[in-house]
Amino acid sequence: MDIFSEIYGAYYRAMEKILACSRVTKKDIEDIFHEEAFAESFFEAEKKLTAREGGWGLLLENADGSFSPITKHIPPKIVTELQKRWLKAKLADPKMRLFLDDDTIERLDRRLELTKPLYSCELFRKHDVFSDGDYYSDEKYIKNFRMVMNAVLRKEQLEISYKSPRKGTTTGKYLPIKLEYSEKNDKFRVYCLNLSINSRRLMLINIGRIIDVHSVGVITEDYPDIGEMLAECRCTEPAVLEVSGERNGVERFMLEFAGYEKRTELDAKTGKCKVRLWYDLSDETELLIRILGFGPVIRIIAPKSLRERARERIERQTDLLSGRSRISENNE
Repeated sequence: MDIFSEIYGAYYRAMEKILACSRVTKKDIEDIFHEEAFAESFFEAEKKLTAREGGWGLLLENADGSFSPITKHIPPKIVTELQKRWLKAKLADPKMRLFLDDDTIERLDRRLELTKPLYSCELFRKHDVFSDGDYYSDEKYIKNFRMVMNAVLRKEQLEISYKSPRKGTTTGKYLPIKLEYSEKNDKFRVYCLNLSINSRRLMLINIGRIIDVHSVGVITEDYPDIGEMLAECRCTEPAVLEVSGERNGVERFMLEFAGYEKRTELDAKTGKCKVRLWYDLSDETELLIRILGFGPVIRIIAPKSLRERARERIERQTDLLSGRSRISENNE
């Protein structure tokens, strides 16, 4: 199967967008290529689209210097066999019900009845992942998730009751800002502003901890700057790590932490990579677990507080393992 077909390419998207316009100027064509493809491609594409210099003649030049497509219909959206097989595989993921309603999933299942899925979910084996992930098939969880997701999209305030690990059941008015999925925890969580105490600091609520959620019916007009607020949650001092090249350590690290902002320096002689990595302070525990999962491949250089937390976790794990060893010896 041709995965890298040209119909998935940037040039096809740019051409499709141009031909969907009833009238375009040279500036419009240039802007579309800046947005969809590569800026330097514009000059060659303009020749190809018009009848100039042996071009395809898909655009005819008007008296005012603008262009109109010779095509009578908008370019069709082509759904390839590969896309169908991918969608069929994705529909088997229970998380799809969070984003698509039952009627939509049922219609897609009927349309894809004869399509073979691209892969099976059973093919994947996840390591170093918590086993108490969210229960995505629970109807109450689905309802709560959709309420939160729609509130994020509509900038709508909610009344949320949830189980807090420290305070027990907590109820208040919140403005959901951003939904986030933690692959390590296999949980969805939402960044919120607590309107009940008029706080301007973001807090995280796990969707699985929500007991009940209701719409307050208020659309926030004075919406906060999300980027600025998320930046306030970020660490002030990045984690400085040394990643060795043994067991493909550098490559594995780059894949594992692909979603993090980082700066890297590779020492060609030693094969070691020095990394400065920025992270959300609320994710520090998850970050530590992921780093420690690499074992001696990663060494934490700074900050001191992160090194200390890593040392404490290792000591606790050592104590647990020692305790199990003593129990085994006594049983023998």
